[in-house]
Amino acid sequence: MTEFIQGFFLSDAVRNQNKGEVQFTLGVDSRRGLGTNTVLQTEYGLTNRLQLNFAMPYGFTGGKDSEVAASWSTASLGFQYQIIRSDTPFALSAGMAIGVPVKPNSRLKYEPTILAAKTFRKLQVHASFLADVEQWQPSLQYNVASVYPVRRRWFPTCEFNGRRFDSKNAFYLTPGLYRHFERRLEMGLGVPLGLGGVAGPIGVIAKVNWEFGGEHEDN
Repeated sequence: MTEFIQGFFLSDAVRNQNKGEVQFTLGVDSRRGLGTNTVLQTEYGLTNRLQLNFAMPYGFTGGKDSEVAASWSTASLGFQYQIIRSDTPFALSAGMAIGVPVKPNSRLKYEPTILAAKTFRKLQVHASFLADVEQWQPSLQYNVASVYPVRRRWFPTCEFNGRRFDSKNAFYLTPGLYRHFERRLEMGLGVPLGLGGVAGPIGVIAKVNWEFGGEHEDN
């Protein structure tokens, strides 16, 4: 499958790092009524199909009804395996993350993920589903996202995002735009718009993705 962008704003893209390839992602998510959250994520390609993931989020939230975790959150360690790499019939990946609590009196979390994607000429559509099965009432995330290349460096995106946390729902429509730079660097800006539930009415998400290593040559 053709690789357009490294990831969306509230969704995951169906792609893995190639063998020996490393990606660093820095994201800042600020939503009205929910606060500001940052995340630092690292992905490493163990093989061309299997990657290892690590993420550490930090957040300041605006109230008990937020679907975003407060203060230092659970560090995430996991893997993702790309079952089908081609576009026939569609690209397919699955993974598992273990949430390691940073704060005392917290428990491990287990988060299975499944992702699929399909290209329709230049338009690429990705879908993902994630669950937190540690809780009696699992937290759920489900997303449908699209990306379309413009002149090889600009990549408009649009996402529908659903969240369920502690029996509360949140729904977003998230348009965004990525820009590719030299040396395998990309930067993006997204605007999550709350559609219902406990979703914040509006926000801004900024992301920076940088890759190095693997079989690619830096520009």
